[in-house]
Amino acid sequence: MPEMDNRGVDNLLLLCVLHAWQIDQVPDDYPAEMLRGWKRAQLADYDSTHRNWSIGAEEVQEAIAPLDLHAAIEKINAVVPFNPRMRGRVGNWQLAVRREHGLRSSRLTPLVPVERRSAVLGWMALLDDPIVEVPTGQVRVLMARLGAGKSEQALRWWNQGLEDAENDPNTDIPVFLAARHITTSLESAILSALGGDPARHCRVVIDDLDSVTLQEASRLLTEARQFVHVWPGVSVLATARPGVPVPDEEQILVKPWSTRRGAELVEVALGGDVSWHRWNAETTDLLSSPLTALGMAARIRAGRDMTVSRARLLSGLTEDVIGPKVGEVSEATWSNLARLAVRILGQSEPVTAASFGSLPQLRLLTGTDLVVEDRGELTFALPVFEQYFGSEALKRGLTRLDTVATATTFPRWRYAIAFAVSTAITKAQEALLTALAQLNPGAAFWVLDEIADANSDHTLDGPSHEAIAALIDRRDPTGELAAEPDLPVRAGRWLRGAEQALLIGLGPLAESLARHRDGRLVQWGVWLEHGYVTVARARDQLPPPEVIRLAEECPPLGQWHQWTQQRFPTSDLGRWLVARCALQKRLEATISKQTLPVPRTSWLARERLHSLAKFVRGYHDRAARRYPINLAELRGIVGSWMETVNTSDHATWRGTGGQVDSADIRWLSAQLAVQDGETLLQPWPDGDQPGTGRWFWEQYSPELTLAMAADVVREAIIGYRQLVESAFPAFGDALGLYSMLPVRVEGIVRQPVNDEGPYPVVMLLSLNPDLHAQRSDIPSVDLQLAPEDGQAFWAFGKDRESTYRTTFGQSSLQSMELPLDLERPATYLAYQWLTQDLAEIGWLKNYRHPRPY
Repeated sequence: MPEMDNRGVDNLLLLCVLHAWQIDQVPDDYPAEMLRGWKRAQLADYDSTHRNWSIGAEEVQEAIAPLDLHAAIEKINAVVPFNPRMRGRVGNWQLAVRREHGLRSSRLTPLVPVERRSAVLGWMALLDDPIVEVPTGQVRVLMARLGAGKSEQALRWWNQGLEDAENDPNTDIPVFLAARHITTSLESAILSALGGDPARHCRVVIDDLDSVTLQEASRLLTEARQFVHVWPGVSVLATARPGVPVPDEEQILVKPWSTRRGAELVEVALGGDVSWHRWNAETTDLLSSPLTALGMAARIRAGRDMTVSRARLLSGLTEDVIGPKVGEVSEATWSNLARLAVRILGQSEPVTAASFGSLPQLRLLTGTDLVVEDRGELTFALPVFEQYFGSEALKRGLTRLDTVATATTFPRWRYAIAFAVSTAITKAQEALLTALAQLNPGAAFWVLDEIADANSDHTLDGPSHEAIAALIDRRDPTGELAAEPDLPVRAGRWLRGAEQALLIGLGPLAESLARHRDGRLVQWGVWLEHGYVTVARARDQLPPPEVIRLAEECPPLGQWHQWTQQRFPTSDLGRWLVARCALQKRLEATISKQTLPVPRTSWLARERLHSLAKFVRGYHDRAARRYPINLAELRGIVGSWMETVNTSDHATWRGTGGQVDSADIRWLSAQLAVQDGETLLQPWPDGDQPGTGRWFWEQYSPELTLAMAADVVREAIIGYRQLVESAFPAFGDALGLYSMLPVRVEGIVRQPVNDEGPYPVVMLLSLNPDLHAQRSDIPSVDLQLAPEDGQAFWAFGKDRESTYRTTFGQSSLQSMELPLDLERPATYLAYQWLTQDLAEIGWLKNYRHPRPY
């Protein structure tokens, strides 16, 4: 066929361009009859699928039915998944700008009337504070308490990234992720939001790490560090309240606002001046953050007084917001808000609208302005609202205190519990705090810090007897004390009840912090005069009765072990502050002496035994050889000292090696009674290089130093575990290092060189999960000695500086001193770990474990 005829109209076929081009190149290979046959087959196929298509009446009815657009979109998405890159860069940037505005507006909607929102947004946009800096390829975490403005600062940093992306094609559109919405890996969430790899500079915000468990928050931060290592052009900024474990170098502490700035925001939100003469100097803290400043504006708008504590302001914020429309909120909706809070606080994954309730229920929830539905997920407009309705759930019995106050759940429920306690009526408040103290004393301490005024009882004048009696009658949750006619006894029983509740929560540790006999708290004696109370603890007398009246203000120490005197606390939670202060002081003293209970066979017990034995042996004969210590001779000396212990209230012996007291001698006597052999061996060897150099570490060869380092670390980890299980069994995984066990230890040890002076031997330890061991197994410890140049030592830390596995506070990479000069080196390291853990959960305040010399 000639080429002209082949291209003729009669011979056209529905072929793709590529195939038509191939036919045109070799027309002789495609005869006309072949091409016509193809054409006839195409036409027949078209007729069968289109021209002869017929449908029945039922199919017609289905075809003309209204289109379910939501269902159609879901079906399309199932076949063709959406990718943000489909929008194009301009579309994604515009969407991000709208989302940034939407996030700010949703936070203001419940707090600021619609006519004032633009003014507040404009005022906040003009703030001259420097925007936080996050170095490229790094992770930072904004740390502050609830309502301090963490999310606002993160939004400003994110908005700066939007401006950069608008003007710089080498900058990716920034990503804003709520921690609760990251249901897979952080990497998947970021790549999904970007629609591809972050090949350019990119900012990522992870907001509200408190909305997930501490384990999940730690996982997200670990993944963030790994992500910026793989993609060094990315920087990550997260927000969290204190309690989420973050290394110091990654923290950005949010500074409180000035009183002047907070006052300006209140006036902008109200649209007029405020009569600040009504303000109270004790409540200026409420102007130090945006949330509490806006909360104060809402409170003023609602016509309520301005003198209020921070906890009561936050807990009452929801009532101020919803007050004008309270008549529109049914009891069922209020209960559904509480149910939603339980779901949100009780799970890490988002709460979907479809899983929560019907469409009418959802409309009623979002109509309150307290709940936001975003892409099918339900959240409260502000974190404070979920905590408020969490407290409502506690009051309504939708959840139980013993469920939400455990070591693992308390961090997420802490403000809800604080709100529940702070808003409860007097007797219910005492009952809640009593139950909390018995369940989790650390949680009770935190709540006290949040809601109690520690300075309210610091006045010189004591309360009258009438005021003391009225306070007890008003706040006694059981009502039993009203039947006690003797006011000093009633006052003593009132104070004793708080301490007893905390001691119950402490379990085995209780006997180390308060005087007990046969496992029971001893009897108290009380003297009450001029508003000041004297409390004495019996040496041996047990209840009943629990409390008796003292015969004199200063009781003799023959019958009474010790006594204290102070102003009787008349503030709402004053007795709890008194009990906490007393127990914290005793715990600090016990930890300073390193005398918490451990098993008799513990290496920590062996170190203490030898240290006490050496003190006793050398007390009368300083010229005696240190080693070996003859057990028979030692038992004789300790026996004579026990006579002094048994005939005195409290005996103390001071010597060049420190001092011991009655408790030490009782412990030593009991330990010697089960000791085998004729001599007592020292737990650690002397240096193998005696008389070498000026410094203590020079007495140990590198080989002996390395061997001792491995043994000390191993025994310290075992000893730490024994301390926790003996003294703090109820705390469990709330203690950081304990939550990481079992671990295998890798590390490097560096001895000072001769020109470095009296510096200690330093260890870098990497604590890695041991998946093949049990918590009670002996940990594997593998250490190496660093060369003198120190390069390998620093390289070891550099390679592992981002491998933090912090569940509740401990870092998996630890720099520690090897205390060769101490008699109890394993004990020192074990208490160092324990001290850090106890500080994290609030049991120790501004306490640093001392180094005994």
